[in-house]
Amino acid sequence: MKTSKAIVFERPKKPGIQTIRLPEVDETTIVVKTRYSAISTGTEMKVYNGITCSLDGNLWYPLVPGYEEVGEVVYVGEKAPPTYTGEKLRVGDRVMANEVRRYPDHCAAWGGQVELAVKNGKTAGAPFDRCAKIPDGVSYQEAAVAYLACVAKKGMDKVGVRPGETVLVVGMGCIGLAAVQLARLAGAEKVIAMDVAESRLKNAARYTDCLINAKTANVLKVLAEMTDNKLADVIFEASGNSRVASQVHQYLKDGGWDRGDDGGRIHFQGDYPDPVVFSPYWKWYNKNMRISMTCAIGPGDKEAVLDLIAQKKLEVRSQITREVSVDEAPGAYEDLNNNREDILKILLRWQA
Repeated sequence: MKTSKAIVFERPKKPGIQTIRLPEVDETTIVVKTRYSAISTGTEMKVYNGITCSLDGNLWYPLVPGYEEVGEVVYVGEKAPPTYTGEKLRVGDRVMANEVRRYPDHCAAWGGQVELAVKNGKTAGAPFDRCAKIPDGVSYQEAAVAYLACVAKKGMDKVGVRPGETVLVVGMGCIGLAAVQLARLAGAEKVIAMDVAESRLKNAARYTDCLINAKTANVLKVLAEMTDNKLADVIFEASGNSRVASQVHQYLKDGGWDRGDDGGRIHFQGDYPDPVVFSPYWKWYNKNMRISMTCAIGPGDKEAVLDLIAQKKLEVRSQITREVSVDEAPGAYEDLNNNREDILKILLRWQA
């Protein structure tokens, strides 16, 4: 296990399939043979276009992208750690593998588009980087899409949706589609989805009480009608668009003036390429709000989301727009880059 097939970006917009050198396999290592991976329309496509975002400039080429990777365990070292929930993995187990953060010759951004994923403390040392076992009844395809649902879960847990609240989710990509479902599971009375693409709003229709096309509708008027002029208790911003993020305060309720009332909450759930500007500041300030944000996922979120999928409480399969062979990946990246509104998720099939 010294080399592996992988997707490599030689430079921006130049993806290819190469054989790369792998990190060292030791007795603490778990090796996963990839069955499926997915292309992230946000973070991964920013890297495709040469935008570093949360890498903070620490990006170099050639690089191995991606973090939505699932497969079969083919090696377990004698001292390999269990999953975060304490399960000891065995050869043949189906797992979410996801990130590999270090390669000998390539930048890892975030290194999951590889046929053999070498997972140990050096290549994936964070608690949330550990493999998670895929339950019976959950397909590889669903597990690949599940990672972004884990991102939404971490954000929903932090913002703390309460029973009876109105939640506005902005951006109906994979994170937003998971967020509207999780908001409902948390007890939200009204869940409202907003986007500028009609095709994406249609995907959210089954999970929400109202769809708002921000390109054609008077958003404030629709929100006011839906909430008896109260507006949203919680805004979950998942568009990834800095300009949109800078405007969402106007959709939040007023409050926070009585003891025990902490006002409305805005959660930023995006890797924004440009500054998010709070201007004019007094309009944000006078909302008396609480602002939060989260990055990536939390320990145990993979297992929790997979369990929701297994119980049919969270639906992710409809997010899959297309499935192609990994050898078609270069064309898939180009197609996704040119058709963002019409493509939610492209899965790459690594095994015949």
